[in-house]
Amino acid sequence: MEPIYFPVMKAMAGEFTALENMKTHTVSQIVPLFDFPLIPEKNKAYRESLTPIDLFIKTTCNSIKQVWAGRYAMFDIFHWNPTTTSESGEHIASTIYNTLKSLGVNVVPVVGYDRWEVQEYKHSLKSIAGSHSGRFCIRLDHHAFEDTAEPDYLLDTLEDIIESLEISPANCHILLDFEDVSTLSLVELLEKFDSMINLISRYEFLSYSIAGCSLPKTINLAVKDINSCGTVLRKEMLLWQDIRRQYPRLSIYFGDYAVRGPGSNSGIKNPNTNGKIRYTIPNAHFIARGHKMTLPPKGEQHWVLAQNIINSGHYLGPDFSWGDNEIMRCRNKEFSGGAPTWIKIDTNHHLTFVVSEVIEFERVLATQNVNSVRI
Repeated sequence: MEPIYFPVMKAMAGEFTALENMKTHTVSQIVPLFDFPLIPEKNKAYRESLTPIDLFIKTTCNSIKQVWAGRYAMFDIFHWNPTTTSESGEHIASTIYNTLKSLGVNVVPVVGYDRWEVQEYKHSLKSIAGSHSGRFCIRLDHHAFEDTAEPDYLLDTLEDIIESLEISPANCHILLDFEDVSTLSLVELLEKFDSMINLISRYEFLSYSIAGCSLPKTINLAVKDINSCGTVLRKEMLLWQDIRRQYPRLSIYFGDYAVRGPGSNSGIKNPNTNGKIRYTIPNAHFIARGHKMTLPPKGEQHWVLAQNIINSGHYLGPDFSWGDNEIMRCRNKEFSGGAPTWIKIDTNHHLTFVVSEVIEFERVLATQNVNSVRI
C-alpha cells in the first residue's frame, strides 16, 4: 500500500509507543521523519557514560528498530549542531544512518537546506551518499522559504546538493517544512508555497510533502482558561487540501508535527505543565485543558479531561484507536498519567485519525474531479 502521510516526529519514547500500538493497515500508510532530540540532561545513564552521544544514538536507533524495522523511515539531526561528532569521531548523521541501516530500517537520509554550507555536515552527507542506493529527502525549512526572494541563491544551493550527493531528482522527496504556522494566515502560507513550487518544480522531483504545526508553544495560547475546552484550527491540513485542489497533478502528500511543535525537544520537565488532552478532529485539534500538574488532584485531573473528550461530540469510541481506548480507560479511572503518558495517547489517536482523514479527502476529491470531467 502506498504511503500517504509523512509526519515529522520526535525520536522519543512517547512517539515510539504511539507507533507501536498502531493498527497494521494504518502503519503501512505512514513514512515518519524521526527528528533526533538532544540528549536529555537529567538522564543518569547518559550523564555517567564516557560516550553519551554514542550511547544515545544506539539506544534511540534500537527503539526505532523495535517499531519500524523493515519499513521506510527518514531521519534528521535538525536540533543538533551540524558539526557534532560522536566520541568515535564520526559525524552523528553518519553514525545514525549506519546504525539504522544495520538494524534493518529502510532509512531515507534527510538533507537539511539550512545546514548545507557547514562543511562537516556536507562531508557527512557525501559519505552517506557514497554507500546509499535508496531515496533521499531534501528538507526546505524557513531559511529556504526566505531565500525564494533570492531565487538564484536558492537554486544554486539545490544544484550543489544534487550534484554533490549525485542525487537523481526522480529519486528524491522534498519536504516543504513550514514549521510553526500558528501565527500565519492561510493566504500567507499559500503564497509561500506558490513562490517555492514555481522555482523548484523544474527539477521534477519524485514527490513532495508539507509539514507544519498550528499548535502554539504553550497551552494558554491555545485554550485561554484553565479547566476548559477549546479548538485550534489545523492550518497545515487546510493548506494541504488547498494545494491538492490547485495542483491536482502534483505528487504532494500531507505531513505535520503530530501533537508536539517543531520547537519542542528533549522532554525537559516544566513545573508549569498543565494537564491536557489534544484530540484531533476534522481540520482541528479539540483540546481539553486542565491546570498545573503540581496542584491537586495532579494527574488525576485527566479523569475529568477524558470525560470532557468523550462528552464533546468528537469522540470516536474505544475501538477507533489504541489512544481512544486509553481515553476511555482513563475516564473509568484505571490510570491518570502525566505529560509523557498523554503524548503517547494523543499521538496515537492523531496518526490514526489523519490517515483516515487524508483517505476521505482524496476520495471526495477524486469524485469531484470525475464529476467535473463529465460536466
